[in-house]
Amino acid sequence: MREQGYLSGDTHVHMLTQSESHFQMRAEDLNVLNLLVTDITHDIEKFTGKLDPVSTPGHSVYVGQEFRDWQQGHIVLMRIKQIIRPFEPFGGTFLGRSHPNFVLARALRETRRQGGVATWAHFCNLPGTESPIDIALGLVDAVDLITYDDPTQLPSHWGPWKTSGMSQGEFTVMRALDLYYQYLNAGFRLPIGAGTDKMGDGIPVGSNRLYARFTGAPSYDAWLAGLKAGNGFVTNGPMLTFEVEGHTAGDVVEFSGSRKVKARATARSILPFASLEIVVNGESAAIQEQDKQLGGLYQMEVETTLDLERSSWVAARVAEEPGMHQRILPRGLTVFAHTNPLYYLRGGAKVRDVGSIAYLQKYVKAATHWLNTGARFATAGEKEEALRLADQARQFFAGL
Repeated sequence: MREQGYLSGDTHVHMLTQSESHFQMRAEDLNVLNLLVTDITHDIEKFTGKLDPVSTPGHSVYVGQEFRDWQQGHIVLMRIKQIIRPFEPFGGTFLGRSHPNFVLARALRETRRQGGVATWAHFCNLPGTESPIDIALGLVDAVDLITYDDPTQLPSHWGPWKTSGMSQGEFTVMRALDLYYQYLNAGFRLPIGAGTDKMGDGIPVGSNRLYARFTGAPSYDAWLAGLKAGNGFVTNGPMLTFEVEGHTAGDVVEFSGSRKVKARATARSILPFASLEIVVNGESAAIQEQDKQLGGLYQMEVETTLDLERSSWVAARVAEEPGMHQRILPRGLTVFAHTNPLYYLRGGAKVRDVGSIAYLQKYVKAATHWLNTGARFATAGEKEEALRLADQARQFFAGL
């Protein structure tokens, strides 16, 4: 993949030393490893605010930070120059509550001020109460679509839905894959990332990873630039190629009237997978379900012509339903890969689906309800700040 212009990276690794990180990433053919200090791993001494000296050409280790609130959400902070406070452990981590709660937007803004990059940690199992607020405010560079749970299944942490003040019929819990599509359908150009949340020997570094296209010299900063540009794909195995009329993931193409385009995707994997799809605005536009094993590889190719009459996002995915194959991957994940979207915008207008916007409005309504009824911040001022940010997000969605 390096020869094809991609660098691979894992956003989310814990517990290793820097030398262990470098040794293991070389074994796994991983180019970038983000080793994260947190309030519970007691390893703040690893942090230096610069690329770690253990790094070598092609294998970059940077010690960043995971900032965590069990209800508000977890965020990965990369390329930060200083630890972002507070860093003290919060209580009740595994009881589904934190005290005090934190305004994550503060940490995200400080990350931006330091020139850092922030992803929403393990979006697949803990999307968090604050995520629609911070995404609406433009503070999140990407969401980590695969980390701990399987994005094709319901998340293990239902906090935003359980504390919403609404019934499941009114505000229905969604799989990470479907929740991500709501943002794309509401007009966001939101990139995806991937990490392992490695905290022991049960999963190798880079088992979930982002392949990002790079320009110039291959480096840590070049991988981060590709992550922010949304120009690659996430995977726990399959290698994807994807193009539409010479354009690929992350590109934005404007058109007028209607447009007929040919899309093509390929997938190669050492693990069997059920299908390869081309997806338009969250709906399957073409699917190939017969894999061919050749030289130890499972391979698929799908090609189709798309008739575009409105602004649309287009992507390719390997996302099988649970039970399709033996679940041999760490943590019981199904074989999964997903490209970043390619955007075709009619007259330059954003993608706009009324149903998706309405769902995200309910998400902000749910967040506001929890902030008013369940959140416990250290000061009244912080609670007022959180509610003010929620109202800004509400106004943003109302204007879409």
